[in-house]
Amino acid sequence: MSENWTELATTLGIKVITWTAEECVIEMPTRDVRQPYGVLHGGINGVGVEHAGSLLAHSNAPEGKIAVGTEMSVSHLAPNRSDRVRARATVIKAGRSTFTTLVDITDAAGNLTASGRLTCVYITP
Repeated sequence: MSENWTELATTLGIKVITWTAEECVIEMPTRDVRQPYGVLHGGINGVGVEHAGSLLAHSNAPEGKIAVGTEMSVSHLAPNRSDRVRARATVIKAGRSTFTTLVDITDAAGNLTASGRLTCVYITP
């Protein structure tokens, strides 16, 4: 993994499970990212969407380009009280200058807890 992706991943304990041009799956523990009520902080769902989606977009970037996020939306569907969160990004549309991905977020039991969409543009670094 490129060093550019490791700082946030290391801080939050994010592990890449699968990373191909078709999908990216990441996982992270939830013990230190909960609200006072014992449920996962919703911002972590946003991190999952952005991180998994950006890695997937990066895998599809044209030669000499990098992907940067321009728009993200997240729907929180159910509370996550489990010990981990998993984000699975899949391709919605891969264009020459933009990339859009769907990211589903699940808890340790595989229950869907959030869903989001990320759009990236490709730029020259």
